[in-house]
Amino acid sequence: MSAFNRFKEQVLKAYWEKHSNNELHDRLANPTSANLRDYALFLLGSGLNPDDKKTLRDFFILKDEHGDLEKSIAGIDIDKLKPVRYFIDKKTNNPDETIVKLLAVLIDFQPRPFRIDDWTENPTIPFTSISKPTVLENDRSGKSQDLEPQTEPESIESPKPVDYKRKGSKLNKKAVLLVSSGGIIAASLGYIGFKEKKECMCWFKDQYIVVDCINNNLRNKNVIALDQDKLENFKKITRYDTLGIKDVNKIWYSKVNNEVEFFTEAGKHPEHAERGLKLATEYIIRKYAMGENTDTTEKTGINNSE
Repeated sequence: MSAFNRFKEQVLKAYWEKHSNNELHDRLANPTSANLRDYALFLLGSGLNPDDKKTLRDFFILKDEHGDLEKSIAGIDIDKLKPVRYFIDKKTNNPDETIVKLLAVLIDFQPRPFRIDDWTENPTIPFTSISKPTVLENDRSGKSQDLEPQTEPESIESPKPVDYKRKGSKLNKKAVLLVSSGGIIAASLGYIGFKEKKECMCWFKDQYIVVDCINNNLRNKNVIALDQDKLENFKKITRYDTLGIKDVNKIWYSKVNNEVEFFTEAGKHPEHAERGLKLATEYIIRKYAMGENTDTTEKTGINNSE
């Protein structure tokens, strides 16, 4: 088996082990093409080392080292990510190397990046039997001659356990308990801090994505606290041909600089927080979604402020 095939098998095995232990991010546990893209954006925003960035550049075909990797990932045809899902689901036995390496980054597989030396089997050491002592033919007793007598190794005393009750000892149970408690508290605070650090999101194109609250590369983005409902359900509607009378008073809209945008839920405009969204009336949908030429407002009671 080649070195890369060993790497490939271990990456896939690690994915499913993490999946079984619920150690994967929700988007990785349900690896649709869109979720894989969004998680790649999340990792990029969280900060990646140069090797991991190169892996993303290779997969998302960004040859310019100084090109905008974020835009390249966000603008990719998500069908390009289907082979990653096929690899995860074991529907393909020979995925492209860039696919395997990308998954290794997404699941934080170690060791990475792939290096042949890390996955080359050590040469097999031939087994050599231990020869028995030679017995001289003229020695009928069967005892070997000219052998040095073996001596028993000197016994080594095990270290004595530390007596924490001993007077004058630098450590005592109270100190040990204090140190242990401090370690637990520190670890807990570290975990909480790490968890809170990740619980943010920002608007990206037509939806919210999860980002690191502190370490992110999303310049000029409004990073806000994570809202799971908005993350999953608040979207901008980009295909107006899917809208019709059936959507009257079921979707929301905003008009900024004479441009109308439609959204799936109520709330504030994600890029203009000072503007609240309004329910889309029949007039608004007919005029701005269906493209009907009508300036009639009497029947709907809509004024020019919209």
